[in-house]
Amino acid sequence: MIHVRPYRPADRPHIRTLHDRVWPLWHKGPEPPGWFTDLERIEECYSAFWVAVEPRAGAEVLVGMVGADRPGPDVPAALLEGRTDVVHLSRMRIAPECRRQGVGLRLCQTLVDWAYDNGLEAVLTNTPSNNPPARSLYRKVGFTEVGTSVVGPAELMWFDLPLRGALRTAVAAGLS
Repeated sequence: MIHVRPYRPADRPHIRTLHDRVWPLWHKGPEPPGWFTDLERIEECYSAFWVAVEPRAGAEVLVGMVGADRPGPDVPAALLEGRTDVVHLSRMRIAPECRRQGVGLRLCQTLVDWAYDNGLEAVLTNTPSNNPPARSLYRKVGFTEVGTSVVGPAELMWFDLPLRGALRTAVAAGLS
């Protein structure tokens, strides 16, 4: 049974393994894309970070991850206009053999619940435009597509999930 728990420093080598197994769809090279240095400094770079683990042969195998960080310079300014208490859902990765089993949904819900419980206004995220499964997941969670941008080789689709009022209640009811 796969479950979601907070990241622990001992997870770091397993995060690297998962990262190298799950290449972004825009990456066309024969080797995994470059290692993201923020994943070497999770405690410093993220407000919160979770992993999905599955017990196998008496050990936990890391099969998913997601982080909550502050929006960086790649976030279109229009998405932040007038809002300061916003978190960015980033580094979502799911092991290929665990996709379409609700792992991404549970990771997203964990982050959204955390953001809501911490009084944040909204969650933003993005995915390459050529990633239909991620786009579908974010819509299922309640995110609304709000625009596109280009970062490096990727055209990104941006999604916004306000956490105040009736929308939050509807999202929580749909994911319970």
